[in-house]
Amino acid sequence: LAIADDNLPPKYQDVFGLTLLELAEQNEKIIGITPAMPSGSSMKFMMDVFPERAIDVGIAEQHAVTLAAGMATQGMTVYCNIYSTFLQRAYDQIIHDVALQNLPVIFCLDRAGLVGEDGATHHGVFDLAYLNCIPNLIIHAPLNERALRNILYTAQLGLKYPIAIRYPRGRGENVDWQMPFEEIAIGKAVQLKQGTTVAVLSTGTIGNNAAKAFAEMNDNSQFSHYDFSFVKPLDTEMLTAIFAKYRHVITIEDGTVTGGFGSSIASYAAGHNYKGDIKIMGIPDEFIEHGLVQQLQQYCRIDVKSLRDIFSAY
Repeated sequence: LAIADDNLPPKYQDVFGLTLLELAEQNEKIIGITPAMPSGSSMKFMMDVFPERAIDVGIAEQHAVTLAAGMATQGMTVYCNIYSTFLQRAYDQIIHDVALQNLPVIFCLDRAGLVGEDGATHHGVFDLAYLNCIPNLIIHAPLNERALRNILYTAQLGLKYPIAIRYPRGRGENVDWQMPFEEIAIGKAVQLKQGTTVAVLSTGTIGNNAAKAFAEMNDNSQFSHYDFSFVKPLDTEMLTAIFAKYRHVITIEDGTVTGGFGSSIASYAAGHNYKGDIKIMGIPDEFIEHGLVQQLQQYCRIDVKSLRDIFSAY
């Protein structure tokens, strides 16, 4: 199986679909579940090869989550793929049937963040906020398709908790993405760039916009950049070191600023007497209408140019 458009980076949905199939070929306990999105999620790849292990439950998100929970009780490794905005329909099941029972279901949240032309009903911008308050739940937003591939691999090695993996609509960053699998340390942030006075903390693929903004600056030496792919649990050891070193912190996320990643950072800072300033960048507290992703990012000031201008003000 291969993806068309060989000279372009893959779509994130195809990274999921092809990686899931690759893992399913190695691990017979893997089950795939999707509520009427086999093509949109690219679970079709697994369905074609293992039809008895990949289940389309129809337009029934609540059923999909509870079915995943039931299978997890029997030792199955379940990948439950639902668009971020539609997982909202199964919120009760996430809490009561999965998290309360501490069942290691692997939620794959496609179309997370701004999705573009489908408009206000389809933006997956609330997931970090509505999932962050649920006990027992790991939340991960990979930086790129290689990171997505590795967290999908890590999740089936045997986590003690359920995990939600969020990734956007559209294409990734790397044409050469099918690298050998690497296990990811749960709850660990990674420093991508070293700087002197300002710490930029990003989660998920929006971190690539920050990296491109740095590349366009004449002098970016004062900026450190950290990839906080785990929104929960936060890497508090790294945060403590950041607060001790930097007077300025900027958080960036492709999700609502109210209750999201930046809010978690600010909450931790308040509880640990951080004296510096924190600027939270993300989706404002309003419903975002339809438009090209680039246009919507510009409106929310998380596009490359806006971030470059914001950084240049420091």
